Amino acid sequence: MKEWSFEIAGQRLAGKRWGTEGGTPILALHGWLDNCASFDFLAPQLQNADIVALDLPGHGLSDHRQGLCAYNIWQDTAIIMALAKKLGWQRFGLLGHSRGAMISLLIAGSFPKQVTHLGLIESFTPQFIDDSEAPQQLAAAVVGLLNLRDQSSNTYETFERAVKAREKGFVPLVHADALVLAKRGVVTLNDGMAFQWAYDRALTVASEVKFTLAQVKAFVQNIVVPFKLILATEGMLVDLPVLDELINVSDKIAVHRVAGKHHLHMSEQCDSLAELLSPYFQQDFTKAE
Repeated sequence: MKEWSFEIAGQRLAGKRWGTEGGTPILALHGWLDNCASFDFLAPQLQNADIVALDLPGHGLSDHRQGLCAYNIWQDTAIIMALAKKLGWQRFGLLGHSRGAMISLLIAGSFPKQVTHLGLIESFTPQFIDDSEAPQQLAAAVVGLLNLRDQSSNTYETFERAVKAREKGFVPLVHADALVLAKRGVVTLNDGMAFQWAYDRALTVASEVKFTLAQVKAFVQNIVVPFKLILATEGMLVDLPVLDELINVSDKIAVHRVAGKHHLHMSEQCDSLAELLSPYFQQDFTKAE
């Protein structure tokens, strides 16, 4: 594993790289409020792959966005395409977890000829709204951004307490998973007297704009490469009412249901996911084009 960083459009982007140059090029995108250490367990097990995992903007060691704006999910597509160009990758695979899976799908739907593989873990399309909900969506985002100025970030007396807080977070984690994320995502304050998660608090604010159901279906329909959707039996998509409807939009998708919870690609189920994904990322789908 090697650390890396690039400056793209005046913004520092950082991450990790595993594997061997010359293997299948794969960009790995983590979930909401996580960082690229999310792939510490899975990435080393993917064979014949050149995996570049990034801290998405506002996460980990990457810069926060400037100005009074929310983190709309589609805004990450341009910086990821710029990263691929910086790496010299004309074509590449995508491996995404949760929010990173949503971003991966948008890229594969927008640039289908450049995406060679698509592995989605515990998420599929971005969340969508009805046309009539657009005004309320924008209002909620603006109010949330303005209210951030009156809120203080949580701080912890010890690093261990910061880890424990992540274990008990919105999506609970086992200790090993929270620890690897904290080693990259927690910063020291006041000469070691306090600790804080470094993600941009604007990430907790509602997106200003969301797609409609018809629009997210269009992205799915535009994907040309066979792709995998891996769902945890105790995950976040279990009760999604329109999941089957979205899956049936494309004949390119293979769905795999694996025992586990939302972060099943990390310490406890990474072996099972490697067995599914390693052979897939070694396939050459260009022969069928």
